[in-house]
Amino acid sequence: MSFASDVKNELAHAMPEKECCRLAEIAGFVRFGGVVGFAGSGRLALTLSTENPAVARHYKKLLKEYFGARANLFVGDHANFRKKGHLYELCMEESADAEHILRETGILLTREDCSCLNEGLCDELLKTKCCRKAYLRGAFLGAGALSDPEKGYHLEIVCGSENLASDLRRLFNGFTDIRAKIAVRRGRFAVYLKDAGRIADILNILGAHGQLLKLENVRIFKELRNRTNRLSNCDNANLDKQLRAAAEQLGAIAALQGDDGLSALPEKLRVTAQLRLAYPEASLSELGEMMAPPITKSSVCHRLKRIEAIAARRR
Repeated sequence: MSFASDVKNELAHAMPEKECCRLAEIAGFVRFGGVVGFAGSGRLALTLSTENPAVARHYKKLLKEYFGARANLFVGDHANFRKKGHLYELCMEESADAEHILRETGILLTREDCSCLNEGLCDELLKTKCCRKAYLRGAFLGAGALSDPEKGYHLEIVCGSENLASDLRRLFNGFTDIRAKIAVRRGRFAVYLKDAGRIADILNILGAHGQLLKLENVRIFKELRNRTNRLSNCDNANLDKQLRAAAEQLGAIAALQGDDGLSALPEKLRVTAQLRLAYPEASLSELGEMMAPPITKSSVCHRLKRIEAIAARRR
């Protein structure tokens, strides 16, 4: 089972406590997971679709408890043969139920004695923070997708219009530190997040606290692994640099040995050169500790540079 399915399963087993939040969550799911059609004679039909059986059961129960509406549950295959699994559809038996739900959720409006569909979100349902959270939860359960954190960080909700995407982004960004963006794909609009920290914040807002802990565990492990890799790469680079410097120093000492030997060097430089010859792979700090008395790393570096400069003048 995917991480997104685990998140939706957790959310589908949590029932909103307040009546206003129940309506807001239903509105979010109907808006993003529903299809409005006609049943003949001008009657409206409403079908709610999901790939998750727990989500289908959750909203069948929620619609019954809040609206008293009876929804038939049908299980079928995807119209898109590339998708695996089943598609679960909740269909309203009564046209009156469908119209009532659409009006209460702010999707069906009356303007100049004519019924029309609202292209954006219903602000009346989003007055309180708890209702905004509930609406966002319904929207995610209706059309949300979330990548496996082991592979990457990506959360999105697909919208059918630019106006709806713009309103949904405004809803996302109404929460602290959330900076959602909009992507256009094949005529559809997706409101998305790619930052791990902000996706974690959204899971907390939605109420998926169990899956939030899993995400944070994966995130911490990946950051630790990346840090370890960076330190390892840095250590390797420093080692390569150290070996190149040592090779240059040994080359300069070998050149001096071929001329007059090392006896012409001042005593401090001669001792340093002899130690470098005896310990070609030692670090500057280790060479400094071998001196009597011990000297600092910078002092050893200064002496070796003087040896290289003397060798360069004699070439």
